[in-house]
Amino acid sequence: MLIFFSPNKTDVSSSYTELFRIQHCGDFSDWEKSKTIPSAFVIDSKDALYVNTIVNKIRRDHLAFGFLCFVTEVQPSFDTQLLDGQLPEPSILKKRINDFEDLSESFKNSETYITPQGRLIKYLWLRPEFVIQPQKDWQHSRYYRYSLLDALSEDTVDSFVWLRKLAVAKILEPITLLDRQRECSHCRSSHLSFVDTCPNCSGIDIHLKPSLHCFTCGCVDAQDKFMHTGSLICPKCNTHLRHIGSDYDRPLENYQCQSCSHAFSEGEVLVRCAMCEKSTNPDELVINEIQNWRLSDRGRVIAFRGEVFDLSSGFDQLDFISKELFVHDLDWMIVLTHRYKNISFSLFGIYFANLNELVDEIGHTRVLQVLESFAQRLRNLLRTPDLSARTAENMLWLLLPNTDKQGLAGFHKRIESSMGQLLQESDQKLIFRFCSTSSDQLSDKESAELLIARLSGELL
Repeated sequence: MLIFFSPNKTDVSSSYTELFRIQHCGDFSDWEKSKTIPSAFVIDSKDALYVNTIVNKIRRDHLAFGFLCFVTEVQPSFDTQLLDGQLPEPSILKKRINDFEDLSESFKNSETYITPQGRLIKYLWLRPEFVIQPQKDWQHSRYYRYSLLDALSEDTVDSFVWLRKLAVAKILEPITLLDRQRECSHCRSSHLSFVDTCPNCSGIDIHLKPSLHCFTCGCVDAQDKFMHTGSLICPKCNTHLRHIGSDYDRPLENYQCQSCSHAFSEGEVLVRCAMCEKSTNPDELVINEIQNWRLSDRGRVIAFRGEVFDLSSGFDQLDFISKELFVHDLDWMIVLTHRYKNISFSLFGIYFANLNELVDEIGHTRVLQVLESFAQRLRNLLRTPDLSARTAENMLWLLLPNTDKQGLAGFHKRIESSMGQLLQESDQKLIFRFCSTSSDQLSDKESAELLIARLSGELL
């Protein structure tokens, strides 16, 4: 069913009525009476106020927030972050709705779903290519605002504060740096006024006053005081100043405070906030980076599992560690093997080459189930001291202490056999590649970063 919002009931093209049932609503309150679950919402109006009001109410509703919402004609004044674009042709619309419903079925509805964070994760999960973008709004205290975050949080929290929490939790990841602005340290407003002040008394009544320096007596004073009947005469020693550079010059002190008469070359800058009216020094301002954001790998895993989960959840005695810690431990093992010849280790990489294509073919749910089965099998092959890390959604690294070249060959055979059984059981065309090296194959100057980069190049 398509639910059309329009101030005046309009006829819908027969090409849509043949594929979909149509329901008309004049206002969002009309829909709230029935709460009919739609395939998509459509707003048929060119009035920006009407369109933005309806779509904001949709995104703030706990039931309707995630549904597709199109407009019959996109206008520059529409809030495009809350819309899914212009209403496509019926056949294309049908496909988009089918894809949307597939993703909706794979989303894990849990207690996180009822929170603003859960609604955001679901909204982004249902739109895999969606990018959270800021809008410029001079009426907003911070000049930039994220309308999607404002809507899904129902304005209960500052969107920038929420962004920082989501970034720390690694639910969102930045894509592009758009701007870097300075904000008031008291209220975080970006509406700031910069005023030059006197460095002596902090007054603002300062004026540019050219001054002269007499070489004969060293007098420095305003240029006006040197002027006498059209000639330059030192007011202190009465010397006629004819040639600049030999008789006089112009010092750097070109400003004079009208309050304390202090002369100076450069004033001190004072920052005034237009919102809270506090004054501060420029170096006390807070720098805020304005960026585009998207759902991270961890966010997608939460969407599928309803909790923080990835391949590492299949392990009982070890978890995936961060890339930084993995590189640190690998560097440490390299140093040990160079110093003590009886110590050995191996590094093993697993690359899944067609994850994105497989997602398009069989869906997110099936792919994650295959990867979970693989994680369970890998658990049985690893020992307690073995370390694992993911450097990308499709790249897994294993650090195997006390494993020489012969031990690595045996591990390679076991994991190939396990992967072969997995593919036979799942009947999926998951393409994977392995790369590996043992410590006796390393060069003396190869670090962990270089080693991982070299092996990665062999896989790609």
